[in-house]
Order: sequence, then C-alpha cells, then structure tokens
Amino acid sequence: MNRKIIHAADVHLDSPLQKLSHYEGAPAGQIRRASRIALSNLVDLAIEQSVDLVVIAGDLFDGDWPDQNTGLFFVKEASRLVAAGIPLVVIRGNHDAANIITRTLPLPRNPDGSEVMLSASKVDSRIFESIGIAVHGKSFLNRVEKENLALSYPPALGGFFNLGLLHTSLGGFEGHDPYAPCTPRELADKNYDYWALGHIHQRGNHEVDGAAPVVYSGNIQGRHIRECGPKGCYLIEVNDRQETKMTFEPLDVVRWEKFSIDAEDLSHHEEVVDKFQGWMSDKLIENESRLLVSRVEVRGATTLNSALRQNRESLLNGCRSVALGQGADQVWVENLKIRTVDPARENSIQDQEGPFASLSAVIHELSDQGGLLDLISDEIDQLKKKMPHDLFDNAGESSLLDQAILQDLLASATAEIRSGMSKTE
Repeated sequence: MNRKIIHAADVHLDSPLQKLSHYEGAPAGQIRRASRIALSNLVDLAIEQSVDLVVIAGDLFDGDWPDQNTGLFFVKEASRLVAAGIPLVVIRGNHDAANIITRTLPLPRNPDGSEVMLSASKVDSRIFESIGIAVHGKSFLNRVEKENLALSYPPALGGFFNLGLLHTSLGGFEGHDPYAPCTPRELADKNYDYWALGHIHQRGNHEVDGAAPVVYSGNIQGRHIRECGPKGCYLIEVNDRQETKMTFEPLDVVRWEKFSIDAEDLSHHEEVVDKFQGWMSDKLIENESRLLVSRVEVRGATTLNSALRQNRESLLNGCRSVALGQGADQVWVENLKIRTVDPARENSIQDQEGPFASLSAVIHELSDQGGLLDLISDEIDQLKKKMPHDLFDNAGESSLLDQAILQDLLASATAEIRSGMSKTE
C-alpha cells in the first residue's frame, strides 16, 4: 500500500510582527497575513496531492489568541481537510501549550471521528486502520517542558507505519530553549518508521544510521531575518515496505534573505547599491512571486570603513530605492548593516601620530578589555529592570545588550570621530 503524509510544524499562526512594522513603508500587511496564507498553501498541497494524512508537530499557534479570528481561521482550514477526507493530527508545543491557550473553539473531527488535537495528559495514539498508519504523540501541558517525553512513547504497533509526533529540542540547538530533551538514539529505540519533529525552525534529518528518519520540517513561513531561505513542509511517500521518500515542498509567501558583501570587492562605498541590485535581480527570479525581504551586510577590512559607516543611511535608502524601482512591490530592504573594520595597518598605533594615535590607543583598550561595553551593558541592565518586560522581550537581535551590537556602535562612533578630526587638520 502506497501512502502520502505531510509533515509540518511551527505554523505560529498570526505571529505578531517584531521589527519590520516599525519601518515606514514596510509591507507589514503582507507579512502579517503570511502565516495564514502559508497554512492555506499547506491545505491546498494536501488536497492537490491527495495525501492520506497531515501531521503538525507543535506550535500551531503563537500563544493565546488576541481574539477568536485566529482560532476560526484554523477551524476553517482544518475543515477543508476533513471535507476532502484527509485526517489531521496536531500536538501542542511550547508556544501553544494547554495552559497558554485559554480561548477555545469546537474543532472539527477527523473523517473517522477521532479528535484532531492529541492529549497533553498522556501519550496519545491515533490508529488509522484504513491507511495502515499509527500516530503517537503528546502535547505540551506547560510552556516549559523539561521532561524527556519520548521515554513514555509506546512501542511500535505491528503491521502499521508508526509515526512519532514530538515537539523537542533533541540534545539542544543554539538559540532554542531545551524543551522535551531526548536523543536520536532514544527515538530510534522505539522502532518507529518516522519521527516528525517540531520546535527547531531549520529543517534537517537527525536519524541514527540504519534507523528511521528523525526529521525537523522547519517552520512553514519565516517570520524575521534570522529565518532565511525557503520554508515549508515535507511530503513523505511511504511504500508497502514502510520505506519513506521525503520531498521538501515550499509553502512560504514571504522569503527572508541576507545579502553579504565582501568589503574587499568595493572600490567606492556607493558600489554597495550596485551589487545589491545585481543580487536582487537573481533573487527575484529564484523566489518567483514571493515577497523578498532582504538585509544587506557589508563585512571585512577596508579603507572604506569610515565612508561606509558615515553614509549608511544614504546607502540603505539607495538600496530601498532600487528595490522599489526594479522590484516594484515584491522587494523590501529590511536593513543595512556595516560590519567592516579598518585594515590592520590603519588600526596600528605605531603607524599614526598625535591625536590619531591617542584615539587608536583608547579604542584598542576599550575593544580588548570591554570596559566601555561592560559599562553600557550595566547601565542598560539597570534601565531594563525599570521598563515593561515586553519592550525588551520583543527586541530580538537588536537588543542593546548584545555585545556584537555594542562593538558595532563603538566602531561607528570611532569612524565619526576620525572623520571629524580629519576635517579639522
């Protein structure tokens, strides 16, 4: 018996915008709707492919709904699957744990009468005898789940394709909280045929050699610049020997991309705009009709360091102008980051005289010892204690407590001071 399964995770339906909405002219409306359209794309794919089952491995929602519309949208999309005769199985993750979602709506039942959402009080199983598939999973009861949930999953059910549904960080990933920790070896010991994982937004297979796939499908729609590239789900084809073939299917309607420029390739700071234009032209073809949200980053050692930093705003606006002119409504430049440094010979104190040497000595000491950076961090930490938590919780990578950003501010200030000193000579 050949079957098809869609494995998706981390929908984060109606996830709030973080930073982009602060920019005048940003396509906030398109991004706000993106998670809904991506979910609709998933349902469209399931119906078009006549799949036998859809599973979502946690974080369907992004916390408690501000109103009922978020839940109603999911009900509508789930009902489309049921009407097409396609069962759906969902577990809750840390963002939509049972104790977080306080609003409730009656959910449609699967074609066989079973519930869509798996229990948070025990490991739950859905046995679909007509297609020979058994799904085992457990929803998060609390947002912070430190227990190894995988240990309580039942053994594989003989004669069925056994799919484990789990929201987990496995052994840990940088930038992700260590929820429901376990190892691929522990999952392999269950003798399931496929593990559908959620929580990590980067797709990948972490199977043990000779064992079943242990797969993160990633999120179905990128939400910010740290979630770059194509986002979607896996279409899994299962043959009569319970062997699987996985195909990634993009679902995203907004794609986030970084364009990194090596400063050594620049002879003039204004070339940044020209190089971005060439990169953007290629990306427009690659991304088809999707909205492209891009960040430009200039890195490396260059004698243009001061000019780049002093002209950052004009370069950013130049890139945005190109995006509007050539990309119409399909491209938005989220930001431009200057991460350049002066060449080693220019940073050398021995190569400089008078006030330039004194400035270089001070900057070198601050950068190496972190004295000023530590002072700024302490001041911001004190300010943070007096401010509403939400103000800093939504700061993301732009937090001023980030040492890399403080270093960047120090570099920009240095460039401005050097420029002013040069003009007074």
